[in-house]
Amino acid sequence: MNTIEIPTLLFWENGNSWYGSLGGARFFIKPETPEGAEETQLTVQLWRGPLAMDRSEVIASAAFPMTEEGLAQTAAWLKKQAEELSREAFPI
Repeated sequence: MNTIEIPTLLFWENGNSWYGSLGGARFFIKPETPEGAEETQLTVQLWRGPLAMDRSEVIASAAFPMTEEGLAQTAAWLKKQAEELSREAFPI
């Protein structure tokens, strides 16, 4: 399985959102500041492909700090989720 590549911190600091995929997993990431919170975080939604998010069921979601460490955590979480989906689709 390949690796997840997501944009740098500056991309998120400018309020951009991102769609991506790895294997059969599709994901959407956007920066959000939860109500009552001071810090912006990256919220991630994941679904099975091949359809777009609005035509699919989001099966997992998570939030990570909008920091360099948070970006690494986001990529690691997405990779793990994609690997689990792959195992479900093609059990050994």
